[in-house]
Amino acid sequence: MRKAKRVYLVIGIIVVIGLVVSLSYAYWQLSFNQVDPNKAITNCLEIELVEESPEITIEDAYPITDEEGKRLDPFTFTIKNTCDSFVSYEVALGIADGTTLDSQYVAAVLDYNQIQTLNNYEEVTLNGYQEGRLLQKGSLSGEDEVTYNLRLWLDYDTPYQEDIMSTSFLSQIVVTAGVGVYSPVDQGFTTLADAILVNEYQSTSVEDAKAKIASKQEVDFTKTAPIIDWQESHAQTTAETTATMPHPDLVGNGEDYTKNLTSTNVLVRVGTEYEFDSTTGRYTFTKYQDIDPTTLTYGGEEKYYYCSSGFNTSSSDLISIYQNYSGCTTIYELTGATKEESKITGAGGTEIKTMIYRMTGYQYTQTELESDKSDKGLYAIQDADGTSYYYRGSVTNNYVSFAGYYWRIIRINGDGSIRLLYAGETADATGNNLNMKLTDSSLGYSNRTTIPFNTTRTDPAYVGYMYGNTLGTSYEQTNANEVDSNIKKYLDSWYRQNILDKGYADYIADSGFCNDRSLSTVNNNGDGVSTSGRTTYYGGYQRYYNLQTPSLVCPNESNDLFTTSSSDKGNKKLTYPIGLITVDELALSGYAINYLNKSAYTYSSSTYWTMSPRSFYVSNTAAIELVLNSVGYVHDHWVTGSGGVRAVINLKSDTQISGGIGTSNDPYTIKEVA
Repeated sequence: MRKAKRVYLVIGIIVVIGLVVSLSYAYWQLSFNQVDPNKAITNCLEIELVEESPEITIEDAYPITDEEGKRLDPFTFTIKNTCDSFVSYEVALGIADGTTLDSQYVAAVLDYNQIQTLNNYEEVTLNGYQEGRLLQKGSLSGEDEVTYNLRLWLDYDTPYQEDIMSTSFLSQIVVTAGVGVYSPVDQGFTTLADAILVNEYQSTSVEDAKAKIASKQEVDFTKTAPIIDWQESHAQTTAETTATMPHPDLVGNGEDYTKNLTSTNVLVRVGTEYEFDSTTGRYTFTKYQDIDPTTLTYGGEEKYYYCSSGFNTSSSDLISIYQNYSGCTTIYELTGATKEESKITGAGGTEIKTMIYRMTGYQYTQTELESDKSDKGLYAIQDADGTSYYYRGSVTNNYVSFAGYYWRIIRINGDGSIRLLYAGETADATGNNLNMKLTDSSLGYSNRTTIPFNTTRTDPAYVGYMYGNTLGTSYEQTNANEVDSNIKKYLDSWYRQNILDKGYADYIADSGFCNDRSLSTVNNNGDGVSTSGRTTYYGGYQRYYNLQTPSLVCPNESNDLFTTSSSDKGNKKLTYPIGLITVDELALSGYAINYLNKSAYTYSSSTYWTMSPRSFYVSNTAAIELVLNSVGYVHDHWVTGSGGVRAVINLKSDTQISGGIGTSNDPYTIKEVA
């Protein structure tokens, strides 16, 4: 569908014109405007072009560098197929009659693709325009939609000369679409890996697709994908929150487990002023006090805010307090409080007297104001086996239907196999619907949706997918792969019931899963063995929190890359080739330290486990794994806590598909071999 005029005549294609871009070089101004009409219908074919960003006007514009250009606010628009029919479409820039500025002087980029001047984009014939440049091809199944972000600017190399300064530039976004869909299978690409690659740009060859993916802009892993602007959300209904603290009577009682308690840190931290960061979506108290909230006077001019407070105990029941007042994702404007005495049993078995503060108030959270979805799609990175192609951002074309379930494609591994993340029994599954259930009640989790990673937390060994001797005196003894973790048992049972017993095991590749227990080198670090002294931080924590540089290479492959005995790499300790996502893969998918993100394809409204250890925290003798939580950020979680389970498997590189374009309504469908 290269020539819009030809396609329009042959299959009754519609042309939707929704964006006018005008540029007057003589006055150094650049403006973007939405104009009507933006909708056209032909029989059972309906395409809408929806403006998602406001009119953009840049005063005193002048030629700028590509680095400056890609930081410009984009014009964002969404193409929707609101009918049941499949459609193919092209997004082009129609340069209108009367334009006198040569297209070689206008730089353009759609999303994070390669930046080029317009004359380097493929030329297409558009009826009614003096020039047409193809920006993107795509397909939409029924009820699907896709969002694009366009940036245009005067190229930095534009000459400053009179015959150019007196020119003007006027263009429009032109979307042409027709009944029918681009199908990788129909184009001869029948393996899943090839279909994934060519479908990104509807390329005519795998090598062409790889070249276009490689030419994309460099990813900034210090930012989320998409980049989201947040605004405060103040609920009008009353909510309740609770803080359980050590009882004030424990202060100075002479017991060893209470020796660190002071008269103030057993109270609740309450803020009197706060700030909201619209970039990270988080609240921070700028003024606060530690106080019994039942002694405050509510309803006056003074406002009081609460985030969270509590305490932990070590294996010897030594109490440690936490008071959150910075980086909070939810706070409460308090309207009242009560308290009651209670008791809990510490990790070491001691009965500890507590005070429970129950507070009511208005809940402050955050809502997405707008987002820049430019950073999305397939990108390339090296892993231990070669080039891996991974999905990033708010992508909607990485669905696979396999073994009776929906999956999301994480990446094509360097060995050509395809890594999948469990996505539920239906295409629109969210939250607990994503977590896998067992029919076998022998593990004690029948119909449960969350489980502990391990049932004990008091040794560094328990960060392991498998672990060694908890009484060991060396790193090698502690991190040996001898005992199955609780979550490995669960995944093995699920695999046996849903993959092996149903005859799907022949489709599965043994590509390995990295439970990286390498020690961080940038922290004042422990040794990964001791339960006292320094806290131990692990490699995944270092890459995500300190370096912000994800890696797909498992640092200690011989011990931490989990494979089955039939593999030629890794530790060969797996019973079945099934595991979990890593924090590095979450970073690649769009997560970054301190930022909220509910739009990346890996997000779920239910917290779920990764395979990446965070730390062993000595003050409360707690092994900690990383999770993606329901608020939308990577967080730490005691291995004894509950988390959702989303399996990760790898399909063989030669896996065939029978059809599909990767959308939720038309997923890639694995061809079953009789």
